[in-house]
Amino acid sequence: MKRMPRLTTGSGRLAALVLATVMLSSCAVYTPPQPQMGAVENPSVLPGAVRTAEWDIGATPYTWQGQGLNYYAAGLYPVLLLFNNHSNRYPVIYAQECRGIGVNGAEYPPYSMEQAAEVVFASTAYQKSAEAAVVGGLTGAAVGAGLGALIGSAFNHGWGAGPGALIGAGAGAIGGAALSQRPTMEQYRASLYQEMSTYAWRPSPIAPGALVPGYLYFPANLGIHSVRVVLRVDGAMQTFIVPVSQAAW
Repeated sequence: MKRMPRLTTGSGRLAALVLATVMLSSCAVYTPPQPQMGAVENPSVLPGAVRTAEWDIGATPYTWQGQGLNYYAAGLYPVLLLFNNHSNRYPVIYAQECRGIGVNGAEYPPYSMEQAAEVVFASTAYQKSAEAAVVGGLTGAAVGAGLGALIGSAFNHGWGAGPGALIGAGAGAIGGAALSQRPTMEQYRASLYQEMSTYAWRPSPIAPGALVPGYLYFPANLGIHSVRVVLRVDGAMQTFIVPVSQAAW
């Protein structure tokens, strides 16, 4: 297996980012962004989805909608993992145990949230997008169009059986507040970090009946076509190879 380059994050930069996010939440006047999300179907409708008696697992690539930051150009290959639990058990999937399968069967771990953010913020695509936002007064709607475009606001109350309101009050609120007026570079950076964090896959037990989405952030340009998913439930492990299929919805 090829080794990924080791990335480091500066505690000072992360602390400043968290502070900027808090300041945005408390000081800016919230202006809700325009709706940018469509409904998500059951993962079982995806070509190659894994279907079992207890759950369905699908994976589909992020699609740039022509607004906001293009995460592909920023160095990421976000894969939206979809899990439908129709059992009476509570499985858990940890992002760090998943692997993207690329050319010649090489496997790659997803970036952590902090690593993914560092890749994005170091990219030319981010710099150009940030400059356009600051100079042109880009709105929260354009920022929120990115990762959330595949996830419906009515999708099981927004986010599976867990955080629920995060789609409406997470990236949308921060993005809308920060960018309802012309943003600073710090505000734009904070809003993108919040978007990435909000939509990332969460290692929470998946309740019976829940339909849960979340992104895994892989490096771009590795030809990733499938995801190895490790599922933990009742002290046992199950492994599935899930093809990354283009969504038809």
